Amino acid sequence: MSSNNLQTPSPPSPPLRGRAAALRLTWFHAVMSQVNRLILRRPDPRELFKGVCEVCVAAGHLDIAVIDLSEGREVHRATAGTMRRAAAESPQSLLDGARMQALMMSLAMRAGNTVVVGDASTDERLHDTRAWCAATGVCALAAVLLKRAEMPIGVLLLHSKTPGYFDGEVTELLGELGADLSFALDNADRERERHEASFADHARKVAEDANRAKTEFLARMSHELRTPLNAMLGFAQLLATDPVELLSPPQAERVRLITHAGWHLLGLVNDVMDISRIEAGRIEVVNVCGDISAVLDEAVALTQPLARTSGLELSEPVASHVGIGAVADPRRLLQVLLNLLSNACKYNRPGGQVRIDVTQAGSEVCLDVVDNGIGMTQEHLNHLFEPFNRLGREDLAVEGSGIGLTLAHQLMRLMNGRLEVESSPESGTRARVVLPSCILAAGKVAAGMPKPAAVASPKGGALVLYIEDEPVNQLLVEQLLTRCEGIQLLQAVNGRDGLALARSRQPDLILLDMQLPDLSGFELLSALRDDPATAALQVVAVSANATPADVAAALDLGALYYWTKPLALEAFRAGLASLLPGAVQPSSDALCGARTS
Repeated sequence: MSSNNLQTPSPPSPPLRGRAAALRLTWFHAVMSQVNRLILRRPDPRELFKGVCEVCVAAGHLDIAVIDLSEGREVHRATAGTMRRAAAESPQSLLDGARMQALMMSLAMRAGNTVVVGDASTDERLHDTRAWCAATGVCALAAVLLKRAEMPIGVLLLHSKTPGYFDGEVTELLGELGADLSFALDNADRERERHEASFADHARKVAEDANRAKTEFLARMSHELRTPLNAMLGFAQLLATDPVELLSPPQAERVRLITHAGWHLLGLVNDVMDISRIEAGRIEVVNVCGDISAVLDEAVALTQPLARTSGLELSEPVASHVGIGAVADPRRLLQVLLNLLSNACKYNRPGGQVRIDVTQAGSEVCLDVVDNGIGMTQEHLNHLFEPFNRLGREDLAVEGSGIGLTLAHQLMRLMNGRLEVESSPESGTRARVVLPSCILAAGKVAAGMPKPAAVASPKGGALVLYIEDEPVNQLLVEQLLTRCEGIQLLQAVNGRDGLALARSRQPDLILLDMQLPDLSGFELLSALRDDPATAALQVVAVSANATPADVAAALDLGALYYWTKPLALEAFRAGLASLLPGAVQPSSDALCGARTS
């Protein structure tokens, strides 16, 4: 290791010659060797500096060695050696010694290289610190500049009682010593950066693994919860809508309570899944320019049963909102509005009022959900969007998990909008949804998923193949379809049997569960699409897996729709009617109960 620094000598002093000079040079070669061994061991910089000072004193036969480093507000010091006892015990001596060290550091910093003082008693650069040198016996001094990333950060200060100790050859070695120590500092920085990068990479992988495990756990738990919910809600809806065996009023009320509790539990499952997806950055939002009227009308229609049950007046949106364009994800906007309308009803009082005001101001559209309910304090508003915080309303007879508004707030951010809430106790609440406005094309309505062209069923009814391995789900769909006289049902309990039936019977519709014992639903979809004999068949995925990735994958593989369990029978009937118009009529007869929660 070497240095290109130019050394700044002191005024001439008698050089050490002969045997004494050779001995000093030998000592300094030993210093260089031992310091390099210290560097190779890669100790902590503080340990390295302490070791360097001790080596300089012991192997270099110097009286004092001091390293002073200053980086920002951090100051590091290492020392070795002693001074004359009388001088060291004097407070003034300590002060003068500190001034001398600061002066030598300043000289080296200004020079940009090693500074050597051959005789402290005559070197005018030391000014009034020469008296301290005389009192302590210091005759020769050297300040070796230390750098980090080519920037001076400190010095190695060496003291000797021998005048002219640091002759030309020793001075050159001092320059090399400074270069070696500077290299060690840079190498320590690189090592620390590598360690930090490795630690950060490891931490990232651990976080990704933990997040993946959490996502898989939530998806699995969602599936495990949805599967029994499908049976519970499905059979409850069948009981409630049975046109033959009518329920007594008490029985109907019990079934209604079961259904209500089931949909409420499903809502909690969906909210937890959405929160976890947002935290993982995996929630999908598709913002489009569309007429907001359809979303507003649907939100109000879905909330009307809750408002009637609570004894509230929920006003229909005024006609002026038709034709106002906003940029949003229609499905997610509906989710936000349903949460706000539900809160406006739940935290209200009998006889209260709820309405939606629509205004357009410049580049924004505002949807205000207004109620005259119990309202909130400023303290409540300060914590409104904190997850799982029910704002001290736990004692109220109101269902809720405390994550609905958190989810709504985050969904609005994903839609490039915002959610603002104003409220005061006993005066009601105004929750404002703000969205970017847009100009609608002529005749454009709220965006929705286009429906595929329905395949007309042959005379004599439609043939439906249901591929499902869960007996309870098989029984539910079987009993549901028995009310549709125009449908004949085939069932398969695994993927291979289902594929064989699809090829041989050519059903008008395939209802496909996505978790089968032999093939996954995705594998079966691929097989159906790759076989010319089955490629044109209508397939609808029916699954308790509700992750966006699963939905997208199934649709990409050719599924017309992805219906998630538990099935809402009214929506199930409507879906069948759209896909099998010749067999199922979109009539209003009692096939399924309306979802009211």
